Amino acid sequence: MYMTEQHIKEQLSKAYANAIAANAGMIFRDYGNMDYGLDGKFSDVDVYRDNKDRCRYSETGYGIEFQLKATVNIVARSGTVYYDLEMKNYLDLIRTDIGTQRILIIYSLPKERDKWLEINDDGAVLHRCAWWCSLRGKPHESNRTKVRIEIPERQLFTSEELKRLIKLVKGGDIL
Repeated sequence: MYMTEQHIKEQLSKAYANAIAANAGMIFRDYGNMDYGLDGKFSDVDVYRDNKDRCRYSETGYGIEFQLKATVNIVARSGTVYYDLEMKNYLDLIRTDIGTQRILIIYSLPKERDKWLEINDDGAVLHRCAWWCSLRGKPHESNRTKVRIEIPERQLFTSEELKRLIKLVKGGDIL
């Protein structure tokens, strides 16, 4: 039994995003089959003391929804990562009339299939990395099937970056 290559890429990209969220101390929600233009959400968790001075953990209500793409065809030049995004996904991500902020995450895999995931005595390694960007408020494009997205290479999607983004959201900033 085999999954399609695209489904394998998708599952590996979700594993990457889930690992980033877990390491940042956040909840990773996969929307699964309920995909209305977004793949999931990162939710913030806070700790507080209850009336018996016990530590309690609770979601804060702050979060970031995401569209996740996996590719072996990432193009990087002069400090910028380029990705051709389907118009339907672009239109979901440029919206400003939303309650939860949204980002695009592009997960880059090596071209060689056997390098996507390596497991040995030292551990499991998902090779390559991901970048993020917000497309909120970008211009509406028409009569196109794809839009070329430009992401600064410094916008690497890491646990520290996810924590920084949630902090911005909690402060009322627009990503």
